[in-house]
Parts: sequence; structure tokens; C-alpha cells
Amino acid sequence: MSLPQSLPRVLTTEEIVPAMQRIINEYDTIRALILEAITPTTATFRNVMLPLVQVENSVQGELGMIYMLQYGSPSLATQSAFDEARTLYLRASALWTADEKFFKLLQAAKEKPDFQTLDGESKHLLEKELLEYKHAGLGILGHAELEEYQKSQMEISDLERKFQQNLAREAGGVVLFAGGVEWGEEELISENHQQIKKFVPFANGGTLAVLTHAHSPETRKKMFLADNSKLKENKPLFEEIIKRRARQAQFLKYTTHAEFRIERRMAKATSWVKGFLSQLQTTLCLYGRLITEGRWGSPVWEKRYYEQLVQREFQIDQLKISEFFPLERTATNMLAIFASLLGLRFDSIPAERLTEDFIWHDTVRGFSVWDTKDDCFVGYLYFDLLWRENKYRGNQSVNIQWLSTAGWKQAIPFNNPDVFLPDSNSNKLCLTQTSPSKMGHGIHDLLARTKYIRFHGYRLPPDFGEMPSIMLENWCWMKDVLEELSCHYTTLDENYLADWQKQHPSEPNPPTKIPEGLVENLIKHRYFNRGLYHLYQLSISIFDLQIHSLSTDKEIADLDVQNMWYDLREEIEGMDFSECRDGFAFGTFTHLTAGYDVCYYAYLCCTAMAQDLFLSVFAHDPHNRETWDKYRRGILEYGGREQNLLGMLEGFLERPPNMNSLVEVTWATTRGAYYILNGQPKTFYKQDASSTEKGIVAYRKGRMDS
Repeated sequence: MSLPQSLPRVLTTEEIVPAMQRIINEYDTIRALILEAITPTTATFRNVMLPLVQVENSVQGELGMIYMLQYGSPSLATQSAFDEARTLYLRASALWTADEKFFKLLQAAKEKPDFQTLDGESKHLLEKELLEYKHAGLGILGHAELEEYQKSQMEISDLERKFQQNLAREAGGVVLFAGGVEWGEEELISENHQQIKKFVPFANGGTLAVLTHAHSPETRKKMFLADNSKLKENKPLFEEIIKRRARQAQFLKYTTHAEFRIERRMAKATSWVKGFLSQLQTTLCLYGRLITEGRWGSPVWEKRYYEQLVQREFQIDQLKISEFFPLERTATNMLAIFASLLGLRFDSIPAERLTEDFIWHDTVRGFSVWDTKDDCFVGYLYFDLLWRENKYRGNQSVNIQWLSTAGWKQAIPFNNPDVFLPDSNSNKLCLTQTSPSKMGHGIHDLLARTKYIRFHGYRLPPDFGEMPSIMLENWCWMKDVLEELSCHYTTLDENYLADWQKQHPSEPNPPTKIPEGLVENLIKHRYFNRGLYHLYQLSISIFDLQIHSLSTDKEIADLDVQNMWYDLREEIEGMDFSECRDGFAFGTFTHLTAGYDVCYYAYLCCTAMAQDLFLSVFAHDPHNRETWDKYRRGILEYGGREQNLLGMLEGFLERPPNMNSLVEVTWATTRGAYYILNGQPKTFYKQDASSTEKGIVAYRKGRMDS
């Protein structure tokens, strides 16, 4: 099979640091040439910013590969090489954005009359570049202050790196008596009826499995408290990061780090975020209390277990459901559905072409992607779905891009390491609910059409960038979509079927597709406990905003992230954290040390926008190709090139987005007023508080009346 373009080669461990040094040298060279030839008088976008961004475009493929290896490589040596390379790049970036002469050239270029004649994406690029210099202190700090500020920024980056390293290399767990946990069909008691011990790791779903399926309350409590107490070493790192961020913001004349950081977000003002979160807190906490019906204040380790008991009442057997969604087949089926909607074709790259020169692990799969309208090559997509030792802990979609004579081509490694293991059979690996979202990022990246790599795909503020993928995730819950995605794992291999028949000797063979009753139940109760999940997101979002809103020396000195974390979670989520307040769960939370500071609210914000978009545009005719094409051309192709993202969405919807849609859907679905059945949403109702409360009671009893 011939490929339309060479696959990007994976760098070896030994090549990573030299490659980064080469990239830095390219930037240094072009910057030196610009400074030598251009003065503020002659500076324009075309002779200052354009040469710089051309280098940025050209090196992005190799730079993207280096950054991908931190997530995908199973080698600690490779990850260490990445750490060294990242440090080199951060130090070089700090020097670039501290260059006052270059800053003055950029300022002069913006003031020239021809700036107003540029296209919107080019204007956005120059203004975004100037913001980088502003946030580095240019135009604000003197020379001595700049040096001090840049030194402190590097120290914060080192602290963040240590925090992430501790998280990635955490290998703890708990030794439990196997008889205290339901591990599926296999009996874990030895022949002489003595209980055997089993080490259960916190990672790879171990904690979740115990909290969900352990029959013993003592076992659940033991597992939760142990997991909650891990990574103590991240507490001082996290507090020091937050305190330093606050001081750095004040150094730049911002009141708080939140005000400093919000300039890079879609929202642009902390007042907007505070208002959004405050409204959610007012309404969602009420729903949480109604849903729990007197259980508000239950021990936090009981939540998962009782959720699955209620799911059993709803006749939702997650283990049974998982048998119809084997990981790799479901992922490829999902690609086929996206292809049909968006006018794409995904061709699997033969395994013999994916040699060790082109993939970082032998479980990685690749696809070439084509536009069916003109049979034009779009890019490459990779799947890296399985958990393995030393792989990054968390769900990621990472892009690699490079420029060729044919135009932009993208290679997007798609990572989803947090795979749920229903039992010991690898053939029953189940696609997690996060997979459609991460695949949505990959699709977004493939379809974007931008002039500059900086705005490509989902390289845009996260408080808008999560919306398209969440919208796709919503769509995947349509009844006919779930049926199309499904296939029983025994259909994949005769040996799987033979094993199943041995385990179920008196039963007929399982159906090839998920039974209609099972999928209808799944969809009918899809929003079960969605309100409580949003309360969890809300508590973290408010925590994120509060710790980054320290404005006085006393507030900085008195910061106690431990108490603040558990106070907020107890107040908003309504669970009892009293026996675990000496824990360090915030030390396991990667977002706030990996670029999502003052942005965790993005998930709630984007969920609201995605709900509104789905319900108003797609739900009435979910397979309409014209609608999907409009969405592709009007949202996905723009990437991050638009400055006013809310305005872009408003133009698409032909009205302002309804930011209250998350609350409305949570309210209505709690009483069963809205659910998707037979591929169509029923009428959407807004109820008053009294009828909502009655509806919640009916919902919890499983009476999903409309």
C-alpha cells in the first residue's frame, strides 16, 4: 500500500535533545536576521512576524513529536530526555519573550497602516504574539525586574515538571483480600477456601473498580482513604506553585493570577467566570440535595457503590454492556460514523508499514484520512488506546503537524490510556466514555484549515476548544449510533466465542449487536447522576478560581490548599469528607499544573454550549449531512483563528448561545422530562421547583415519564 505522504518518523531517545537544540537554533537564527535588517521605522507584519511564524510552521512537526513522546513513550529514558528538551525550550522561549528590541519591532509593526489591511487571522496572530511579550513583562518591567521575573518563571516551570513527574510515576496500591471484592465472574478464592490477597493498584482503574464493586464498606473505605493519601510530596509543590503564580501576577501589575491568565481565555474577564459559576452553584446544589433525598452528607467513598446499585435498579449492567463495545472495534466503528457525517474516509495503514521507525509502541494503529468529496488527502490519525507502564496517566489527544508542498497535513496521535478492564480478558477491553471526546479533538484537528499552526485544530482557548468534542460525544448517545457502534466481543474471534460458551454452557450464543432493551435503558438513564458529576466539576472550578484569586500578601502567606479543597468539595458536592481531610487528592489533579490553571471551568462552559448546539441544531435531524457540513465549515475549519469565539458561535446559531442550557438539561433530565429514545429527543420541558422535585423522586424510582 502506497501512502500519500511519508509518515512522520519517531525520534529516538538520543535524538530528542539535539532535535530541540536544532529547533531553538532555527528560531535564534531568524530572530537575529530580523533584528539585523529591520528597524521600528521599517517594521511590518510581513518582515517581522511572518518570517518568525514560517519557522514556527516548519519546525512544528518535529516539536510536536517531541511533546507527544512525553505521553506515549513507555521509556523512562525517553521521558527524561523530553524533560531536558522541554527545559531547553522553556529557557529559550523566556529569552525570546524578554527581548525588548524584538518587542519594539512587533509593536511598531502593529502601528503601521498596513496592519489594518491584514486578514483577521494575521491580525490575531500579531496581537497574540504581543500578549506573550506583555505576559513576560515587556513594556511593564525594567531590565533588572525582567531578569528576576524570568528566573522565577523558570522555577515555577520546574516545580510543575516535578509535580507531573510524581504523578506519572506513582505506583501505589492496597493489598486486599480478594474475597471482599466482586471481580467479575472469576472466583478468587483458593481451593482450600482460604482467602487470598491481591495487590490492587490505584492506577489503571484499580481504585474505581474497588469503590464500585467491593461489597464490604470497610474495603471501600480502606481503598478510598489510601488513594486519597497518595502523593503527599505534591502538596508543598502545589502550594509553592500557587503562591509564586500570585506574586508573579502582582509583579506584572495584575491584581491576581486569575486576571493575568484570563486574558488568554475566551471569557476575557474573571467577572464573567464568577457569574457563570455562581449561577451554577445556586441551581445545581439544589438539585444535588433533591437527588440525594436525605443522603446529602454520606461518606464520599460510598458514592460509586450506590451509583451502581441504582444502575442495577435501572437494569443497567455496565459489565454486560461493555461486552458489546470491545475497544478497538468500537473505536474504528466510531470513525466510520464520523466519516459518513463529515464526508471523510479512514483507511487503516497496514501493520507492516507501522514499523518502529514510525510508531512509539507496537499497539499503536494508524489511518490515512481522505475527503470523499474530491478524494483529497487530509492527514493521518493514530490510535494509542491501551494503558501500559510509564505511560502518561490521563486521557490525551496530542497533535503532530508538518508542512509539505501539498499543503497542511496532520498526524494526530489519539491517546486514551485509562481503559476500563471488566475482567482479565483483554478481548473485553471497553471503550470509556472519554473516548468520543478525545476522538472529537482529533477530528477537529484534522478538519481545521488555518494559515498558521498556532491556531490549528483545537489550539484555541480551552473554554471554547472543548465544545466541539463534547458536542460529538452527545451525538454518540443516539440510539441508532450506539447500535451501530456495538458488536459483541465474541464476534471478533472464534476462540473468544469458544471461551464464552465454556463459561455459559446452558445459554444461547450472545447476540452480535447490543439488544434493543439494553441500549434503550442505557440511553433512558444516560443522565443518571449527571447533576452530581457537574457538582464535582463545579467544586474544582471554584477551587481553581479561588486559589488563583489571592490578592494580598496575607492571603498568599495563609494559603491552605488542603482545607480549601475539602471545604469546597464538601460544601458543593454534599458528601462527607470529614475522615479524609488530611489527604492530598489535589496533588493528583494534573490540570492545574499543566496549562488549565484558571480554566477548569472550561468543561462546564463548553458542556453548556455543546448542549445548546446539539439540542437546537442537531437533535431534530441528527444525520442531516447538510447540517454536519455547515458545522464542519462554520466551526471546525476555523480552529482558533477567530478572536471572538463566542461571536463565531452566535453567528452559527443565529442567536447568542444559551449558557444556562447545562442547568436546564440537568433540571429536566433529573425528572425524566428529556431523554433520547428511538434516535429522537422528546419534548424539552422547563419545570417549576415543585414539579421538578416530584420528577426527581420519580426519576430515582425509575419512572421515566415525560
